[in-house]
Amino acid sequence: MSYNIIKQNETLNEGVTYIQDKYPFYNKKKLVDEYSEEKYCFQMIEECLTEDGIKNILKMMIFDILIGNSDRHHSNWGIVIHINTYKGFESHFCPLYDNGSSLCSYVNEEDIDTILKDRMRFVALVDTKSQSTIGWKNKRPIRHFELLEHLKEEKYDDTIEYIENIKNNINEQSINNILNEFDNNIISENMKRLVKEYLLERRKRILDIYNLEDK
Repeated sequence: MSYNIIKQNETLNEGVTYIQDKYPFYNKKKLVDEYSEEKYCFQMIEECLTEDGIKNILKMMIFDILIGNSDRHHSNWGIVIHINTYKGFESHFCPLYDNGSSLCSYVNEEDIDTILKDRMRFVALVDTKSQSTIGWKNKRPIRHFELLEHLKEEKYDDTIEYIENIKNNINEQSINNILNEFDNNIISENMKRLVKEYLLERRKRILDIYNLEDK
């Protein structure tokens, strides 16, 4: 699917390409560098990309925290290289792809009513079961909101813009507008209810961690 994004005269370099350039003993199956024993984490990625690339990684990580994406491994992001006859090589961060492990995708339809009524099960879905594939300082997997705490502490200036965008643009109405684009045969009415509550709860937690008051 990712390769359908690229256009003529473009190639997609998956993230693992840059990681293995820096870490030649990186094991793609285990997501760890077998020489240094460093695990796949933000700091590993940070060593492999330019400043602009790192900015996009942080933006991607915030988005993944919002939607609860648990599968952002080294091949689920990349850099598009464009071959320009006159300018040579140009590059840009690839639009995000393979976001399927998010937004309650593994919840069975028959469990939705119970989850919405049972606060403990809902909290477990939002928090306990919500983990990031991208680790932090050699810890992985790591819960999304624990990762966000680290981002706030160490990358606040680089991420606050994205948090404010969530505050200003993600709300019940905007979520409803998106969900209503899908026929109930594609996403059931019950699943739409769950996804909306899931996103609103995650939005609240994100703003709380960054000490932003809701408008």
